[in-house]
Amino acid sequence: MTRASPLRLSAACDTIRSAFSAMATHAPIFNVLTSVNLSYQTHARLLGGILAYVKTHTAWTLNLFTGRRDEPRQFDTSTVDGIILNDKMIPKWLNTSILGRIPTVMVTPSAEPSFPCCLCACDNAPIAAMAARHLLSKHCEAYAFVHSSGQLWSDARGRLFAEAVKAEGCRFLWQASEQKKLVRLIADSPKPLGVFAATDILARATLDACQVVGCKVPDDVLILGVDNDVTLCEMSNPTLSSIPLSSYDAGYRVAEIMDRALKGEYAPDEMPNVFFTGGPVVERLSTARSFAYNMLVRRCRELLETEFASPIRVSDLAARFRVSRRTLETHFRAVTGTTIAEEVIRLRIEHAKGILATTAKPIDQIAVECGFYDSSHFSAMFLRHVGVRPSAFRERL
Repeated sequence: MTRASPLRLSAACDTIRSAFSAMATHAPIFNVLTSVNLSYQTHARLLGGILAYVKTHTAWTLNLFTGRRDEPRQFDTSTVDGIILNDKMIPKWLNTSILGRIPTVMVTPSAEPSFPCCLCACDNAPIAAMAARHLLSKHCEAYAFVHSSGQLWSDARGRLFAEAVKAEGCRFLWQASEQKKLVRLIADSPKPLGVFAATDILARATLDACQVVGCKVPDDVLILGVDNDVTLCEMSNPTLSSIPLSSYDAGYRVAEIMDRALKGEYAPDEMPNVFFTGGPVVERLSTARSFAYNMLVRRCRELLETEFASPIRVSDLAARFRVSRRTLETHFRAVTGTTIAEEVIRLRIEHAKGILATTAKPIDQIAVECGFYDSSHFSAMFLRHVGVRPSAFRERL
């Protein structure tokens, strides 16, 4: 075995002494209390961003509090250098007088903080706009929002979504949070209904409510959530579409600001705010349906109701709506159960019945007003659909 020379041992000792000396001159390891709800994907991803920054840029002692029953109930707050928390997750043992006096970050608060802090919040405008674009592209009959009661961010998300829907001339019906009320509203709403839920958890609650009242998703109701909680979304049946949030990047930025504040670069009341928002919709089965052809049929029927007395050719209607004749006829029959020609006759007969019941106009005049070729054609069609001729119908009244 080869022995190290005294010279080499001395050099090694000098290296070790230099290393310890350098460590002694390093900045202290800061103690940061983090209290967030990890059952929320927003908070979990935000914490992931914080950890990513700490691993590569600084050394903190992170004391995580999640509200679990088996967590330690006591903590010496006098040793805390910084705090990152949500106002719904403030530990009972925490001396709240230190909030704002030391570097503090408030994550998605339900109310405006009363002390100076870095506010980490959601920019809801892009999220609401994205949700509106996605659901409006499906051409539903009406739209609704399921919100998280008592949360500022949820109130803003719902208000902005409703404004975006109404701006496009579409029907926004309601906002709801209570499960029983949600069941009733879904049952009573026109279909197809597009529902935007403030979170994936509420999207799942909406799905459950649809199943209670027998509404099919996505055939009757489309559901879009927020957070893209992959486990929750993929385990639902049908799977839930969702808008992912950029909370991981926000967590990284929060840690950077906290680090600079701990080092004295920011005073507690000078820390800038951090905002995160949503990314492109991750579409799954809950919105994998378009009712564009329902809209086509509705527009066609509205036109027929005003122009039924005029000569109508299906080819002219198809050209007007910029679709092929086959497309228009196929989807009209699929939605209404009848053909366009039969619908025109029905409208003409209904209008004629009203004239017969309220006026003494001659049969041949009524025939022309309602769009029939002549009185013989009118009489034959009336008999086929009503069971009696126009004159007999008038006599019965």
